[in-house]
Amino acid sequence: MSKTSKKSIVLTGFMGAGKSTVGRSLAKLSGLPLVDLDALIVQQQGDTIPSIFADQGEAAFRRYETEALRSLSDACPIILATGGGIVGHQENWQLMRRLGSVIYLRANWQTLRARLAGSTDRPLATAERSEADVKNLWQQRIPLYEQADLIVDTDCRKVDEVVREILTKAKF
Repeated sequence: MSKTSKKSIVLTGFMGAGKSTVGRSLAKLSGLPLVDLDALIVQQQGDTIPSIFADQGEAAFRRYETEALRSLSDACPIILATGGGIVGHQENWQLMRRLGSVIYLRANWQTLRARLAGSTDRPLATAERSEADVKNLWQQRIPLYEQADLIVDTDCRKVDEVVREILTKAKF
């Protein structure tokens, strides 16, 4: 992808799929800035994601997520790492597609489970939530993620392999 591209790369997928990690590598190779949507929400709201979930609930967080995404609508081309639940609202899909190519970083349950083990900063994958609940959430979201423009598997792959596939196959 050239630096003169008119479109962004929007990474989506379940928590632990590699959105932030792949996003950093894509940004470095493409020369485009990385925007982590969760970090933008923290900046805009002045609070951490776990605190927002605890104090205001998931519905408030999802509103902030859409607002943050909307604030990027006129952004120059970027690499955008989204949160795993962004796919649950149709308006978010419209906003993501307006930005550029939506790429689903797909991982199987065993991979995600291993990557999420011991996580303390993901409100929907904490010790208070059973593994069965988290797996059920993942299964519910799969059909939503599959609406992406490109699906890239991350299981048993190095980050640079995933990045090369995205840069080769994504339509900008």
